[in-house]
Amino acid sequence: MDTDDDTIVIVGIGCRFPGAENKDEFWNVLLNGENHVIEVPPERWKLDPHYDPDPDAPGKTYVRRAGFIKSYDEWDNRFYGISDVESERMDPQHKYVLDCVHMAMEDGGFTRKLLAASDTGVYIGAMNDDYKSGWNDDLKVTDNYSLTGSSPSLISARVSFVYNLHGPSMVIDTACSSSLVAMHVAAQAIKAGDCSMAICGGVNCILYPDMFVPLSKARMVSPTGQCQAFTAEADGYARGEGCGIVILKKKKQAIADGNKIWAEISTGCNQDGREATPITAPSGNQQEKLLEKVYSGNRINAADIQYIEAHDLII
Repeated sequence: MDTDDDTIVIVGIGCRFPGAENKDEFWNVLLNGENHVIEVPPERWKLDPHYDPDPDAPGKTYVRRAGFIKSYDEWDNRFYGISDVESERMDPQHKYVLDCVHMAMEDGGFTRKLLAASDTGVYIGAMNDDYKSGWNDDLKVTDNYSLTGSSPSLISARVSFVYNLHGPSMVIDTACSSSLVAMHVAAQAIKAGDCSMAICGGVNCILYPDMFVPLSKARMVSPTGQCQAFTAEADGYARGEGCGIVILKKKKQAIADGNKIWAEISTGCNQDGREATPITAPSGNQQEKLLEKVYSGNRINAADIQYIEAHDLII
């Protein structure tokens, strides 16, 4: 059970999503109810050769739409002390995270000097690596930077390296719940004393149609490109890219340090085991148990809950 001393709070936010280059623009997207799911732009890939409305068509996807961020291939690498040569071999996900971490630091008032050599941890959720699909086709163009630039495990390490952070640093892949589990692990690390503050979040970049094909075969993605949860028209989910970063700290310490506090959070984590089949099916029973555990273990009054992420059940 959490005590008042263990309460975890968010003290910094940075993000980049379809239609929003920062948190203020994202708030306007939400406020205006904007929809930034669009047809796959030609600068990503040629859509027609990969498209077929028949979900069983071999090697094809029935999806034409997704959420994309603007200027995905533009980045100020020298701002982070990274050479042009190394930057050319970096997965855009590394770049998204660095930019959003910097925005979160600015939002929370954390300078590089303040964080340097601190025990700040980094926990990033990431499950895809589209970038590898590009250079793996021609091994002649690979170099030593291809190794560090394409490895998902280096996403968090790059943040630690750029800002000289000495706390735990890891990338977590639990599929759709990766960023939520990353937040949970980060919160537990703070409570355990592994780090006094944690930078955490999730990232995704869509560069190729590869993942759309198996997702279409599994009927997981929506042919209309829209998430219509809790309706009779629900037909799958829409894929999107972007990055969201939050900085976590104990509430008591945040107050003592004079930090801006966005919200208190409580986290929990479990697994379905064989409660539901197939392996991709969610277990309502396990989700209910997890909610009860989070509510009771952290002494949460359900009436105080302001936001629920229904897909992965983050409170």
